[in-house]
Amino acid sequence: MRFQEVFWKKSVVFVFSGKLVYNRGMYSRQFREPPEHLVQNGKAHFGCYEGVSALTDIRGMRAPYAGVPVPSIISNLRIKSRLEYVFSLKDFIGLSQFYDFKVLGLGEIIFWNKETGKKYVYHTIMTPRRRFVPVLTTKGICASYKRSRFIKISWGRQHKHHALTFKVKGDNARPNAEGYVYSPLTDDMHTDSLFVSPSPASMRCSATWFSSMKTLGHIAINGEPVQDSEGLGMMILNRAYYKFHSKSSSVYGIGNVHNKNIVFYINTSNMDAADSDSYNSNILVVDGKKTALPPVYMTHPFGIDKNWIIQDTESMVDLTFTPLSVNSRTLNLIALRTSYYTMYGTFEGVLLTSDGEKIILKNFPGMLHKGMLRL
Repeated sequence: MRFQEVFWKKSVVFVFSGKLVYNRGMYSRQFREPPEHLVQNGKAHFGCYEGVSALTDIRGMRAPYAGVPVPSIISNLRIKSRLEYVFSLKDFIGLSQFYDFKVLGLGEIIFWNKETGKKYVYHTIMTPRRRFVPVLTTKGICASYKRSRFIKISWGRQHKHHALTFKVKGDNARPNAEGYVYSPLTDDMHTDSLFVSPSPASMRCSATWFSSMKTLGHIAINGEPVQDSEGLGMMILNRAYYKFHSKSSSVYGIGNVHNKNIVFYINTSNMDAADSDSYNSNILVVDGKKTALPPVYMTHPFGIDKNWIIQDTESMVDLTFTPLSVNSRTLNLIALRTSYYTMYGTFEGVLLTSDGEKIILKNFPGMLHKGMLRL
């Protein structure tokens, strides 16, 4: 047969007299209107959504573990949450995180001086409470109220408001620090997206709310006087049915290229959907316009603290991350063990938008987080 047409994923392969001609379409996922409820009648509304539902509540999945119909009050205990606020100001770049493990919570603020590369790290363990990370998206507060470790992330989505406030005491190894970062009301970089994915199959789900924004704020070391500066930020809230042993890697790019504001978030884990081409939470925002990115592979062939290679199979993501400063931590608390690395560094490479525009990155600032959790 002299002519044959074969469809494979998004490629069309034409065979003419034994010669192959490829016509590869661009990867795309369409943003839809978010559902009122993420889970109904034991099933999740999987998809990629423009905006976000009023609640990031994923309780009620039918038999999420091994298909065994255990009471939901038991399976709901496996739902864990993670809240992240990433920011970049004139002098500092950093990340604040909260983990909600039901029985306790973990909080952290880590930031680096962009010019000197010096890092500042402050941790806190929060005693049990009903819920650390709220499910309400219209407004909410997640905070550690200790005098020595006051850290608060808040939001009021109806007013395009996100904020990070902290005041932490130092010790022999680190100074006192305080700061706040907030998004202005007139923010053309503000976006809201919701990703609801099988995790890894349809019996379990993972919901991720992503927001990008412009920011204003400052960080003061040892009470030194400083002025507010402009910058960029993103907030990520994830809620999922966790495995007993979970691993994940995330990269956060945040900066400016040729007067364009650019923010991207890329994540991969052992809880990714089996059909990760259709369901993942990877996203690129350029001047307020969103592009849903394909799944990626992250490798570090020369060691965790050396270059990371981040690539996809759709020619939309081709990055190298070079760590400049690495912070690692291991925590063992009875049945909980967590180990992770948080790195500040730079990206080199290319990202492709949904319009086919190439975003060429060189010495582009960002962070990488690699974590392991055993429950």
